[in-house]
Amino acid sequence: MNRLQFIKLLFQCVFVFNCMLLYGFLMRNNPKQARELHARKTATNVCYLPADKNKRTRIEDLLWMAAPQYETSNKNPCFYETCKTNETRTKFRCLPYFHLLGVDKCGSTDLFLRLLEHPHILGNDGSLNKETMWWSWRRYGLWLSRYQHPRESFGDYLNYFDGAAANISSNNKLVTGDGTPMDFWDFTGWKNIKQNHRLNHPKILTPHLMHHMNPKVKLIIIVRDPTSRLYSDYMFLKLGQTRTSKGFHDAVQFSITFLKYCMKRRTLESCLYDRKHIAMYKARIHVGFYAVYLKEWLKVFPKEQILFLKTEDYAENIKGTLKQIFKFLQLEELSEIDLDRIVKIEKAYKTTLKKKQGPMHKRTKDLLNKFYKPYNEDLVHLLNNSRFMWDT
Repeated sequence: MNRLQFIKLLFQCVFVFNCMLLYGFLMRNNPKQARELHARKTATNVCYLPADKNKRTRIEDLLWMAAPQYETSNKNPCFYETCKTNETRTKFRCLPYFHLLGVDKCGSTDLFLRLLEHPHILGNDGSLNKETMWWSWRRYGLWLSRYQHPRESFGDYLNYFDGAAANISSNNKLVTGDGTPMDFWDFTGWKNIKQNHRLNHPKILTPHLMHHMNPKVKLIIIVRDPTSRLYSDYMFLKLGQTRTSKGFHDAVQFSITFLKYCMKRRTLESCLYDRKHIAMYKARIHVGFYAVYLKEWLKVFPKEQILFLKTEDYAENIKGTLKQIFKFLQLEELSEIDLDRIVKIEKAYKTTLKKKQGPMHKRTKDLLNKFYKPYNEDLVHLLNNSRFMWDT
């Protein structure tokens, strides 16, 4: 090393040392400014705005996109996004700390709204401050059984949490969540994922995409006896059926027959993940195959990151379930007074038509119990918990 190289190296070391001193000073005296300085240093190339807003018809390849580098000072996964358009713009962004993955008509809305009573849990800007419907539907331009919604980008998904991010930026104890109930089971957009092109069976599904962007996210899944879940689901949704006990029985018979015909030629997963096929059902029997969908999540996420709950247990002991969830989320314990107040909140979204029509016919219940039994047994094996067998 000659003298000139030595002097150059010395100046570089002095510059780095002074930067470290400045950063340390800001952290002690102006942490907000320090975070912004850190953002400019670490998030220069992280931008999730579509390159061309007119090209949003193209579905993004999430696995090709760089995952965010999260700030270690926040409990919630948050980062600084820096986008260069007409001018450089740095924005504090957040993804969910947890997902309440569902399932439909298993009490997820009631549960999520009670979770929001914890002072450190924030909702999102989606439906009911709960559902973004992005991972399973809006990302692909889907809505229920039809293509009815404009496709949304990953940047659009982040927008759902901008309200929460504004609060989290000034309080690092706060967290936010996504409570979309379809995310657990609706994988019917799989053919739109680039890594699955020209495949007969999916290699990549929602769990892979979610893990890539948010690997430490906590997952909560609440399920109910699939037979009673289906009856509530049928009476709740307005999909053009005859919503009576007799109409339900006919819809169940047709749907089971249709699925069994499909399974003579294809695998169960192939049938359940086919949007055109399940759109033909007159009752959404496919939602109740909990074990099939859970296997997909367990391929990607360790069991320690998943809390599996029963609706029946939740209904019987709301306070105990809330305590269990807050512990799982590693949030501060609430006082008994606060928990009692949350328990007394009126139940959300009762299926009033089901009460008016009365219970399902016994022959329908027997048919469904027999139909779901082997898959409930699979769930018991997966969870090593016989309480998920239900009374069949």
